[in-house]
Amino acid sequence: MVIDDFISNQTVGVELGRRLRASRIAYPLTQAQLAERAGVSQRTVANLEKGADVTVASLVSVLRALGLLSRMDLLVPAPETRPSDLLHERAPRQRVRPSRKVISGGDWKWGDEQ
Repeated sequence: MVIDDFISNQTVGVELGRRLRASRIAYPLTQAQLAERAGVSQRTVANLEKGADVTVASLVSVLRALGLLSRMDLLVPAPETRPSDLLHERAPRQRVRPSRKVISGGDWKWGDEQ
């Protein structure tokens, strides 16, 4: 199944779980062995494979244990510098000038006041 913008969050979770299960089986590891390597409970691995909600930390631990953590760059690539960003880039500030003095409001009047 292709994961795209047209499927629900729940379907994405189920598909990710299916893929993680396939990776675990290809490794080959049981849920208990993967849980031990990842430092999470077996229930967490089972929930992840079902597409249930788990913490990001648990997901990262399981991906690391399966040797898949480096693929996170494909999921969320680092931001690239665009040429238009370079046009608006300014040199870092070298100094800070003192602010101008504010004139006290004691003697100030509107133009139509006498």
